[in-house]
Amino acid sequence: MKKILILVLIMFSTNIFSSIKKLETADFKLVLSSQNMREEKDERIDINKASKVEMLGRKIASTYADKIIEYREVTGGFNKLEELKRIKGIREATYKKLAKLFKIEEQTEKKPLYINSADDDILKYYGFSQKEIKEIRNYIQKMIE
Repeated sequence: MKKILILVLIMFSTNIFSSIKKLETADFKLVLSSQNMREEKDERIDINKASKVEMLGRKIASTYADKIIEYREVTGGFNKLEELKRIKGIREATYKKLAKLFKIEEQTEKKPLYINSADDDILKYYGFSQKEIKEIRNYIQKMIE
């Protein structure tokens, strides 16, 4: 019985090796079929157009959705996702999570900033640092006096 088993194994391995040699010498053509390729879908939503319902559907907290919508209404929209960091409560870790969920399909035109009537949050929305905001407040105060 052992001899038969050994013979079968030898015959089987010989067939495998001869098949491998044939494969090594054969010419192959690579053919790509659109049927077999999976298209990667961009599941991100446009931060400048997404509704609160769409954001909530993507598991974005209601408070963040409200702040993103407020930012859009005040400034006119996002031109780059890094602007999310200008929103109070969104720091680096939260930004990284949110940036994976959003995209910007087209650039927006920013609304004009009326610096004399803008509060600190609006100035921050437009990219002013705390130091710059303080300097603006001091300048306005000097002009009033």
